[in-house]
Amino acid sequence: MPAPIFMPKLGLTMTEGTLTEWLVATGETVSQGQPVASIETDKIETEIEAEAEGILHQSAISGEVFECGIVLGWILEEGEEPPEFSEDSEPENEQIPDVDSSENIENETKIKTDRIAASPAAKRLARETGIDLSTISGSGPGGRIVVEDVEAASVKEKPNANSGFEDPKASQAAVNEAQKLGVNLDDVKTSSRDKRIRKADVQEHIKSSSEPQEDKKENFVFAPIGEGERVPITGMRRVISDRMHASLQGMAQLTLHLDVDMDSVISLRKKMGTDDLLPGYTDFVIASVARALKIHPLLNSQMLENEILQLNEINIGMAVALEDGLVVPVVRNADQLSLSEIAENTSRLADQARSGKLALEDLEGGTFSVSSLGMFGVDGFTPVINPPNSAILGVGRIREDTVWLDHNPTKISRMVLSLTWDHRVLDGAPAADFARTIKLGLENPESLVDPNN
Repeated sequence: MPAPIFMPKLGLTMTEGTLTEWLVATGETVSQGQPVASIETDKIETEIEAEAEGILHQSAISGEVFECGIVLGWILEEGEEPPEFSEDSEPENEQIPDVDSSENIENETKIKTDRIAASPAAKRLARETGIDLSTISGSGPGGRIVVEDVEAASVKEKPNANSGFEDPKASQAAVNEAQKLGVNLDDVKTSSRDKRIRKADVQEHIKSSSEPQEDKKENFVFAPIGEGERVPITGMRRVISDRMHASLQGMAQLTLHLDVDMDSVISLRKKMGTDDLLPGYTDFVIASVARALKIHPLLNSQMLENEILQLNEINIGMAVALEDGLVVPVVRNADQLSLSEIAENTSRLADQARSGKLALEDLEGGTFSVSSLGMFGVDGFTPVINPPNSAILGVGRIREDTVWLDHNPTKISRMVLSLTWDHRVLDGAPAADFARTIKLGLENPESLVDPNN
């Protein structure tokens, strides 16, 4: 007896899926458990396995969307023929595979038989437009109703329409993808026969676009709400505005916050005295970041079009606030510098920035940035990544706090680190591990004094 291959139901919210590819050709023999087709939903990509041994017969065309429970093909015994209307037949005694999030198959939904010869897409379109399939003559093979027949019937029922079939405009997967990528669905062309925009159409729109995505900015300009002084956005302010907007539009930025015990750093600074240039707290942070980047190189990277470039040099940019904006001079090869050498570099760069004497080379080549607002009494904040970097660390003030040790209150000095990273480059767990490595370095500052430790 022919064994049907259904479009499975993967989870409670799934209503349809895309048959992306047949893995076995019609007429080929398959074994039980062998993957025969790949499908895609708005959440996952997976494979359908054969539930019996036999000869595969494809009934559905790859690249099209089918509702859950639709028969995509058959597993036949030698000499068997697929049932009539095999592409869409839904045997009364068969059950729709319903797979939940834990991958347990539940057979709960009974399938009803529809004897009208029509493609799945045509049936779906008829339901969406309220067209009675029994009133349509099919133009497909053997009088089978196809999408074009339903579209023609829809136009006849809507003679005043400006165009033919327009609704539904897009699948839910396409809507989700468009929202994620910031794409206007009105600009997307569809290759589907039912004129409905799919997720693949949105992705192709992005791929084929000649203008880089970072340059596609919406300018939210509103009419003045009152009278006041107008300050032109020029020079450095304009550059900062454009770069920060591009940063937020072009990256998937997330931020985490982490408390650090700074008592050991404070104690070590007291021991260092004042004979040489005393490293500041930001210098300790830069030293710890540089060491952490050697362990977690993905944070020291740049996102390219189709790949991630892990950079060889570790060059830490330090944000310096000026009267008319912000500059980010770079401490080069910070992982190779001692703590005192880092302090010398940051002191020199800060002085040159405030006096307007920074050279162009001092502002180029940064692979990671550190920004501190602790001097303004800020505990924590959400820093914005400085493109083309993949991450930035925000540094808050050192504050007194109380912890309970052995049921006794104990005062400690705490500081908040705020790490913003590009989620396209790495996920939350490795980002948190990187932040923890920085924390461990600051809570054991003797390891930061010499880069060879």
